[in-house]
Amino acid sequence: HSLEELKQVVDKYPQKYKAFGCIPLGLSVEENNEWIEKYIVKNKFIGLGEIVPKTGEVKQLRTIFSSAEEFGRLPLWVHTFEPVKFTDIKELLELAVEYTKIPVIIGHLGGVHWLDTIKAVRDIPNVYLDLSASFTTMAPYYAVKEYPLRTVFASDAPYMTPRAARLILEEAIQDSGIRRRVMGENIAELLQL
Repeated sequence: HSLEELKQVVDKYPQKYKAFGCIPLGLSVEENNEWIEKYIVKNKFIGLGEIVPKTGEVKQLRTIFSSAEEFGRLPLWVHTFEPVKFTDIKELLELAVEYTKIPVIIGHLGGVHWLDTIKAVRDIPNVYLDLSASFTTMAPYYAVKEYPLRTVFASDAPYMTPRAARLILEEAIQDSGIRRRVMGENIAELLQL
């Protein structure tokens, strides 16, 4: 019922909220397309996620990438903290390289694998880094320094308050123009809002 509750909130505050909707792993492309039509498109959601694969399950996202492409570049927001390992993140990045039209948001900056993730996304322009639930406060600093146009603010609420997440970024990003990009302009541009 989470999708129904999310739709109610978006319908009540359409100017304030845009939503990504969940999708189960393990469906065929046809089943994904039915799911996306019924639960994402009809609900006016703008992306798929947060997709939470267990370690070893990232290959199952291939059919989701395929369906996202069929629906016109639906962005994917993928959880990359525990239980995801760096081998899983590398598999996810291989899919991002294969499906260059699909924006892929790496949730939580790769978790404990943040430094390897920052290095690995260098030549994959359709990959964005979500700065929520960072493993260390240095992770957002380095991510923003390397990719000021491909990092996006997120708080991972209720596990971290939006205010605390914002304070970390305000401390890490001294340039006010870059801070504006990270705090909202990058994601607005990505989602064409």
